[in-house]
Amino acid sequence: MAEPDVQGTGSPPDQRRWRGIVQIVLILAVIAVAIYFARAPSREFLEVDPATASTRIDPPASVVHPTVTTASHSSALTGTVTTLGNVSVIPEVSGEIVWVAENFRTGGEFKAGERLAQIDTELFDLAVQSAEFGLAAALANLKEKQDGEARAERFRARYPDEELHPWLARDGEIEHAEALVDVARTNLKQAKVYQGDTRISVPFDGHVMTTALTEGQVVNALSSDLGQVFAKHQLEVRARISTFDLNTIQPVIGRRASARVDGIVYETEVARVSKVVDLETRMASLFLHLIDQPNQAILPPPGAFANVVIEGPLRENVFVLSESTMQINGTVWLVENSALTTFKPASLGFSDAGWLVAAFDTKDGVVAGKVPGAYEGMRVTAVDANQ
Repeated sequence: MAEPDVQGTGSPPDQRRWRGIVQIVLILAVIAVAIYFARAPSREFLEVDPATASTRIDPPASVVHPTVTTASHSSALTGTVTTLGNVSVIPEVSGEIVWVAENFRTGGEFKAGERLAQIDTELFDLAVQSAEFGLAAALANLKEKQDGEARAERFRARYPDEELHPWLARDGEIEHAEALVDVARTNLKQAKVYQGDTRISVPFDGHVMTTALTEGQVVNALSSDLGQVFAKHQLEVRARISTFDLNTIQPVIGRRASARVDGIVYETEVARVSKVVDLETRMASLFLHLIDQPNQAILPPPGAFANVVIEGPLRENVFVLSESTMQINGTVWLVENSALTTFKPASLGFSDAGWLVAAFDTKDGVVAGKVPGAYEGMRVTAVDANQ
């Protein structure tokens, strides 16, 4: 029987274990070498020319040199066409509607004093007739008292020493009868007023905004709303404006402006300004009256959107800067002795030409555009933007 080989290098499992250990060591070594070469050097060695080592290159800053001029600015606003006030048509008397005009419908147009609806007059006609009868009776009673006074006067003239018969002595009765006549006349006048109030009309030319009035409808005096109307030539535009823009166009009352509504330009004039600002938007309101409304062939409808342009006053001693000069918070960068310095000019508004500001000392120029990394005192090289 043969003897086992005891001089070998080891069993196959031991060989695989050592081979794995060697592979792991090699992998770790490769990773360590890669990390070493990937690390940024802690210190750079640059070859610097000693002759230029002290030379500094300042970034360029494009500057402008504005000139003092006279200019005005405009404010572009948005608004809505409104009326001076919508009028509710409310009957003065109660009754049944027996007639409604064809143009007393939503969107209709009417003339001042035109009959828009009619309340049944039967009861009011009877009231007028009754008042007329009452006046006739009061006049007859007055005549009777006057005739009695005339007989008493004749009796006294004929029999001056005789005592006046009691039925002729009616002191004060004529005055009482005259008062009854006045009351009767007042009752008749009141009855005729009520009779006239059955005719529904308004004292101005206008348009009907809304109404749902129909024949047969019973309405109550001073409570039933027959519809909403507005005066034809009492339109205005309400535009919102910031308090800053409002201050730049003072004095504002009477200032002219144009309002474009549905492609039509209307001339307007500022009539009023709100005394308080809106709590949410912090905007004030301008109310612009449409000029020459009675002669306008087409009037804008209430509720329509309007683009408003209002011209500010002509101002002297101002600069007109491009908007590229404006930095954060309405400031500008100035160059003074090759360094940046910040300045906040007095803003007067904007026009098509640019930003209007009160004239100021521009030092070595006003920076137009952005300077990367700009800060107060930063060294720059001023470059004239017009060159």
